[in-house]
This record gives sequence, structure tokens and C-alpha cells, in this order.
Amino acid sequence: MNPDDVFTLAERLFFGMFIVLYFGVPALVVWVSYCERFKIDLSALWTHNHKADKLAVIILGSWWVHTCTIILWTMTKVVTTADFVSYMGWAIPIIAKMFAPEKDKPPTDSPTN
Repeated sequence: MNPDDVFTLAERLFFGMFIVLYFGVPALVVWVSYCERFKIDLSALWTHNHKADKLAVIILGSWWVHTCTIILWTMTKVVTTADFVSYMGWAIPIIAKMFAPEKDKPPTDSPTN
């Protein structure tokens, strides 16, 4: 907020967009993962044997909170290099899981004949 404690229109817009980012993006990711029209399936990040995994949900939720915190700190210009380094500890394993091949599916480049 400003030093005079007035909540300006720009601050309200910033806060509104941050709330949309904070809650809207996870809802959109879950919806797209289970919607049949889209080919993006990220449900493997929070499921195990096609059931929701509590630990995975907690880790993914914590990662999203940290992501939003880093974005907020970056936009308010109070982020430090140590914040980005700690964030990489979350991002690297999650991104690796996103791009890892599935164990149930056979490789697509192998000949079938």
C-alpha cells in the first residue's frame, strides 16, 4: 500500500489479478487435465494408480503457494537470489516429473512389426 494508506485502483487491480492467478490457474489445470476436449493431462502430478495421492497434492499445493509468492515478491521488487535458488528445489523435480515418460505406455518410436 501507499504510505498514506490509500488502497488505489492500481493496487486493487494488482490484488485482483494476483487472486485470479493464485486460485484460477490451479483450477484451470485440474479442469483441463480431466476435460476430454484437451490433450493436456497433468493429473499424473497428483495421482498414483489413478487415485489422488495426498502427499503429491500437498507437495504440489506447497509448490504453487511458493510459485505465487515468488511472483508476488518479483512484482513488488523484494525478491532475492536466495529466493530463486530455494524455488529451484521445488521446480526441478516437478518439471522432471512432467516430462518423464509414462511407465505404462510402450515407447512410440519402437517398431511394432
